[in-house]
Amino acid sequence: MREVADAFGGRTLPPVPIRVVAAGRRPRMPSGAFGGGALVCRVVTEPVPLSPLTRVLIGPPGWVLLPVVGVAAVALLHAVSVPGGDLIWGFFGSVVAFCAVVVWAPRFVVALLRSDGRPGLRRHWVRWAAAPVMGVAVVASAYSGLAGDVRFALSESGLEAYAREVAAGGETGWDERSWVGLYPLERAEPLENGGARFVVSDTGFLNRYGFAWSPKGPPEEGTGGGYEHIRGPWYVWEEEW
Repeated sequence: MREVADAFGGRTLPPVPIRVVAAGRRPRMPSGAFGGGALVCRVVTEPVPLSPLTRVLIGPPGWVLLPVVGVAAVALLHAVSVPGGDLIWGFFGSVVAFCAVVVWAPRFVVALLRSDGRPGLRRHWVRWAAAPVMGVAVVASAYSGLAGDVRFALSESGLEAYAREVAAGGETGWDERSWVGLYPLERAEPLENGGARFVVSDTGFLNRYGFAWSPKGPPEEGTGGGYEHIRGPWYVWEEEW
């Protein structure tokens, strides 16, 4: 050990794990040369093992966090794509989304600030970007109304067939709940002008919301609520509390 210390000019090695990969004696040097005949070794420092918590913090989102974000996105899209909104699913989706942000954001910051975390950001950038991309898509769909437009367009043919059945005197009821298209309907009733209207389940807070199909013109105001035109014979029906 004294010879190793002499080779480093009397300095001690730092307290890091080391591995000697080559050792031997230096060739004989001329008289007066530094370290003539001293033991020479090449030292390679081993990386310090990371703690389990650090590995989790700098690791990319896994197969738990990303599905949780997906659940929050689906819940929020459902909540904003029904007339009047769905408060229950909206609250559930907001809580899940908040928890996902609380987990994702600190991990991203730690990985960004640590030199051993930034390579993982570049290597797993798709997994890191998936959560914020889904969040931006949900927010953009909600503010633009795209989620509601797409859902209604996919359900329009089924809703019209059901509305024609109700207008022709089909069965209606307060307690019935069935899916028509992509909407859970709770109650339907015919209109005086030959159309029909129905309530979408779990919408609104005090007032209830649904759709009205009125091919002969706007429904009469004051007959159980107000109406807002969507397109063609379709209207959003707000049933007053």
